[in-house]
Amino acid sequence: MATLQKIRNQAGLLIVVIGVALLAFIIGDFLNSGGTFLQMSKNNVAKVNGDAISPEEFQSKLGAETTDADRNRIFTEMVMTKAMSDCAENIGITVSEEELNDLITGDNTSPLVLQQYTNPQTGQFDKEMLMSYLSQLFSTDLTTLDEEQQYQIAMAQESWYAFEEAVKNDRVSRKMFNLVSKSLLPNDLDLESAFAETTKNVDIAYVPQLYTAIPDSLVEVSESEVKSLYSKKRENYKIDENRTIEFVALSVAPTQDDFKATEELFNSLSETFSTTENVQHVQYAQAPKEYMTVSTMSPKMKEFVSKAKVGDVSETIFENNTYKKYRVMSTTVAPDSVEARHIMFAPTQEALCDSIYNVLKNGGDFAELAKEYSVDTNTSSNGGSFGWFTEPMLSQLGTKFADAAFRGAKGVQKVTTQFGIHLLEVTDKTKPVDKAKVAQLLVEVKPSQETRDAQYYKLSKYMTEKGETEEFSNGDIDNGISVQTAKIGKADINLSYIPNAREIIQWAFNADEKELSKIFDVEKKFYVVAKVAKISDDEYETYEDLAPMLKTRLLQEKKGEKIAELLKEFTTLEQAAEALASKVDTAKSVVFRSSVVPGIGFEPKLAGSAPFAPVDELQAPVQGNRAVYLYKVVANNDVLSTFDKASETNIYKSSMTKYIYERYFDLIYNLTDIDDNRTLFY
Repeated sequence: MATLQKIRNQAGLLIVVIGVALLAFIIGDFLNSGGTFLQMSKNNVAKVNGDAISPEEFQSKLGAETTDADRNRIFTEMVMTKAMSDCAENIGITVSEEELNDLITGDNTSPLVLQQYTNPQTGQFDKEMLMSYLSQLFSTDLTTLDEEQQYQIAMAQESWYAFEEAVKNDRVSRKMFNLVSKSLLPNDLDLESAFAETTKNVDIAYVPQLYTAIPDSLVEVSESEVKSLYSKKRENYKIDENRTIEFVALSVAPTQDDFKATEELFNSLSETFSTTENVQHVQYAQAPKEYMTVSTMSPKMKEFVSKAKVGDVSETIFENNTYKKYRVMSTTVAPDSVEARHIMFAPTQEALCDSIYNVLKNGGDFAELAKEYSVDTNTSSNGGSFGWFTEPMLSQLGTKFADAAFRGAKGVQKVTTQFGIHLLEVTDKTKPVDKAKVAQLLVEVKPSQETRDAQYYKLSKYMTEKGETEEFSNGDIDNGISVQTAKIGKADINLSYIPNAREIIQWAFNADEKELSKIFDVEKKFYVVAKVAKISDDEYETYEDLAPMLKTRLLQEKKGEKIAELLKEFTTLEQAAEALASKVDTAKSVVFRSSVVPGIGFEPKLAGSAPFAPVDELQAPVQGNRAVYLYKVVANNDVLSTFDKASETNIYKSSMTKYIYERYFDLIYNLTDIDDNRTLFY
């Protein structure tokens, strides 16, 4: 039996290892659950090729992540995992138990394992750390533990199995990608053609005739032609399910009265802030807990503190919509940063702490003792090391810990905090710098309730009068109400210029056409009301939506044909320039591999044909993106280089791998049958 299987068949875990070692990394959050989410609906969050993603499954993957971006990322990962699994199954790609064992504990270690079990001190993969963890994870007799400890072990083991699944899925994905990329290896003709493309470089002279030179009225495009083009190009216009909504958004911003009231409040607090011994009791004041390095302060604060003495108070500062004052409470000279390590004990372990303290005084190995006794599993595996840190980074540990680290005596110190008892040792310090504790009085100008109520009433009145009528779309310019239109997708987060409008998006995809929403309060910054103007569940853009654009395209094509026929009559560029009241221009270094022609812009047809044209021969007109070009090559700048098959093969493979990688996952995603019901949940 493989090593990994042997380890698995044992039971348990050393309880001190469980807390953070695996649960802290990416797979740990897969197993957290959220009760309220599960009560929202019995429907599935999605179906992928008919395979359901349940609310429970989605929430377990989501864990504590709550932002819209996190939800979208996790959803895409889950869809891709299922899609990849289906593709792999269809073509017979698997990962055997022996292969999985090799990826985790063998010689062909998975990149996921390498990343997770990197020793922070060496920056190298630490296989011993991994094997030690696995041995401990599956080697404790569960019958010797209480129910809580058994539960923790079970959760840690489930996390490990989830990590194994992630390693397996990653391997399947890599196999499939390699299968595709290696199927596109070049033959000799591919290589020679690719090499020739790199050597082609010419200068051209040309005369352009813009499409706008011919009025639209001189070209006729029939509706049948537009419909025919739509049928031919329909696959280029695939879309996701979307909604078109009309909305009114009223900004909730402070008025002049709000600015005046805030300034008066700030002034009323300033005198007390400037003189009191208890700054923390002043409304809107922030009392300092740690010293800050003066050189790292914000510009305004640094400018004041660098010239001030203890007790000085700054003038009133107004920036970022906030009235501010600073007061220097104390100053010191101390290291900007320190490197330290600690052994942490529970509050009830003071006797053990004192015993270990004595061992350290007599030359005990700090790192080994930290690994064995510290209850801080975040640092114990690293010998208790915090690494380097600044004073503000210790805010959660409190003033006593910061004072010991930055101003304490040399050697091991015993420090008590709200979290437990620490044996702290500073191992290195930066040079001393100026520091200060600075109290701040900060009063932000915000819209008052009266201001908010006025905007809400204005929008509510408009809804009542016009919300259910066709006049809703017209707005009310006299009262500052304009109606805007936006097309939104299911996964959208923002509504036009309004950020974090997910609630409105969710409403729109669960509403009927012409339905009017309630008034949404978006982050206390906008009041928004919306109306569904159009529901589109189609897989493609409709003919009606695309017809104007397609007609314009056909107009340009027909204009191009007319211009090309005209240009064919000329035997020299000078003749064409004179007849068209234009001039002969030049473009240097036109190369096949670039779609951009110097001095003209994005013109792939011209860039693709010119490098292979003979010198000094007038070429057939080229219908480009913005004009029709009559041109000839005036100089051949071909690069003289020897064909090297090995080198060209590497270049070709690198380019092809990049090309495939940029499209491979999108292709699989787009070929997957996805029924997305996320808007039923959030």
